[in-house]
Amino acid sequence: MNLSPSADIIVGMRGSLRIVLAVLAASFLVAMPVAATAAPDTSGNHITRWDATWVLREDGSADVTVEFDFDFGDDPGHGPYLTFPILMDYGDGEHDREYAMDAISVSSPSGAPANLYTEEEDGVLTLRIGDEDVDDVSGVQTYVLEYTVEGVMDATVAELDGADVDTDEFYFNVIGLYWEIPFADVSIEIDAPTDALDALCWAGSADSEDDCDDIEVDGTAVTVGQDVLDTYEGVTVAIAYPSGTFDTTPVLVEHRTLAKAFGLSWVTGAACLVVLVGGLWLIVRRLRRTAFDLEYDETIPGLAPSLGEDAPVRRRDRGAPVAVQFEPPAGLRPGQLGTLIDEKADPRDVTATIVDLAVRGYLSIEQSGTLEADGSLGSDGDFVLRKERKADDALLKYERKLFKALFKGRKEVALEELKTTFSEDMTEVQEALYDDVTRMGWFRDNPDDVRTAWGVLGSVLLLAGAGLAIVLAIWGSFAVLPVPFAILGLVMLATVRMTPARTPEGSRVLAQARGFELYLRTAEANQIRFEEGRDIFSRYLPFAIAFGHAERWARVFEELAARGTTLAEPDWYHGYAYGTFWAHSAGLGSRLESFESLASEALTAATPGSSGDSGFGGGSVGGGGGGGGGGGW
Repeated sequence: MNLSPSADIIVGMRGSLRIVLAVLAASFLVAMPVAATAAPDTSGNHITRWDATWVLREDGSADVTVEFDFDFGDDPGHGPYLTFPILMDYGDGEHDREYAMDAISVSSPSGAPANLYTEEEDGVLTLRIGDEDVDDVSGVQTYVLEYTVEGVMDATVAELDGADVDTDEFYFNVIGLYWEIPFADVSIEIDAPTDALDALCWAGSADSEDDCDDIEVDGTAVTVGQDVLDTYEGVTVAIAYPSGTFDTTPVLVEHRTLAKAFGLSWVTGAACLVVLVGGLWLIVRRLRRTAFDLEYDETIPGLAPSLGEDAPVRRRDRGAPVAVQFEPPAGLRPGQLGTLIDEKADPRDVTATIVDLAVRGYLSIEQSGTLEADGSLGSDGDFVLRKERKADDALLKYERKLFKALFKGRKEVALEELKTTFSEDMTEVQEALYDDVTRMGWFRDNPDDVRTAWGVLGSVLLLAGAGLAIVLAIWGSFAVLPVPFAILGLVMLATVRMTPARTPEGSRVLAQARGFELYLRTAEANQIRFEEGRDIFSRYLPFAIAFGHAERWARVFEELAARGTTLAEPDWYHGYAYGTFWAHSAGLGSRLESFESLASEALTAATPGSSGDSGFGGGSVGGGGGGGGGGGW
């Protein structure tokens, strides 16, 4: 059939198209296996050659020689490191299997630094090759590592040619799964004193059942080859030999567990009991001798004895009834009595002191912000402290410290401004208040110092006992021996609050303070004793704050004001026109509670600042003994 010129052209184009498509298809088919076996990224550290020889000995050990080329890539460093598990769980819950390594040596035919640094931790031996002082080794360097590993052979039943056969088996992770760098050109030869019955090999990630690229059995020699391994991929080999060829007795060590580390024997139990009982006896003896209050004997609580310091004393009866007192002890401050009652110079005592200074005319307090319908302070509420006069000799040391800290370099300050700036001053004020009650002779020793010393000793015993128990638990035995010391430390910390002790004079004043506290806690509106011209509300309010009854005390006077009782006008609390304080007293208790809360927060806010399994019954990568990993350092 004759074709026109144009038809010839079309036919020619079709032929050319077929050729192009054929070339593209061939290129794709060629590229597929290349892509499938492409080496992993090797821009960083990687191993370009790994030649290992394992010589199996009849005693169950193996002599290993590894020559490998380590390419530093674009990440120079000291050299390579390798890790080897030398303890692996044996599977019986009682023992670990030990793969002890010795006769370890390393060299570098290429001349790289080849010092050997070893470290053993948690059953893993780490070998670092290089020089700690040289961290710029680069290029491709060759290293030769030699060592002996014990107990690598197992007695197993292997499935060979469809039959179960008793064998001696080498089932080992010859390249572990924990290499952080890739490998290429891996060759491993395993030599034995007798011919191998069969051999298997797996390569890849954990639990992979993919065969190695190459495995050959030639009499007593088994050779394994693998082109590439990515990071965290390994090689596991299983080789069966005639039963009885090797010593297959595993090297077992007792498995370290917490139960065993803290196990009791009659010796350790007796030692712990002696320490615990003896320590508790000493603690109780110390507390019974010094951690109790004294009071005057044959004297009515709250009254001074006629014999003065020579009066007989006894332990204070904590259950004795309290006689009500209608006034605070003469000449004493609310902060002092608050500290005496609970043995703590807490923020409430300092807040009470601020109000007391206001009542005594040294400062004034003005509320700011909106009021809610019930008379309570709104969310924008605050209080401003305004200096009214200078500190004078009438102030006690802790009062003077507080006053100067509040107004240093200023005439007024809002509670909000004190947040995050006053905590250091607060500590000094509290320390001065502790010193004051100690100077008054109310405590045998400074209560804060006594608690601190007792707490520090308890903390030392607790931390030392617990720390030593942990160390001994890591070693695997006698961890129970330090436990009694930790228990004694806990007992001391639990009894810290019991350690301060009041003197007879302290107990005398305490009886008066508790009597007055009872009055503030229980007095009703119709029981308030008024004296003409005296502002009873203001005078006793600081004590009510120190004792924790400020809101109740205010509500009593709210009730009196609501009844129309004529009450003295506080001149230290501003925010209303003069003469209208009690006319707006609804919600006063809530506002005072807000003052307490805001003051406490402002004053204390912190300043910103494996074993015996056979590889022939379903082996995989990582399923054998040994293993480990490595990388560059």
